[in-house]
Amino acid sequence: MAFKLDYKGSDLAKGLDALGPKMGAAILMYAATKASEFRYKMKINRPWTDRTNMAKALLDAKVSQPNDTTIRITLSHGVDYGIFLELANEKKYAIIAPTIQEESPRVVEDLQNLMNKIKL
Repeated sequence: MAFKLDYKGSDLAKGLDALGPKMGAAILMYAATKASEFRYKMKINRPWTDRTNMAKALLDAKVSQPNDTTIRITLSHGVDYGIFLELANEKKYAIIAPTIQEESPRVVEDLQNLMNKIKL
């Protein structure tokens, strides 16, 4: 037997309506923190020897929200030869892909823990 609970106008309805934006803000803050950590990690763990310091200095991680349901962390090189560091020489000098591979399981785990704490 199914039943319908009418909670329109109640404190519950207001709380549920407020949960979405607050959750989005919390995830944005988490993503910004992780982006900062990724940027630092890439600069420290880069597998190449700096000659001009430009490749290291211009490694970046940015957070964006392309739509209401997506929050993205983008890792990038700021030098035009960054693509060669990532793909040439059997990927010996890659830092972006290894960082993503190492850190993405932790991000998923952290977000799952957040959802578990609020019982979603």
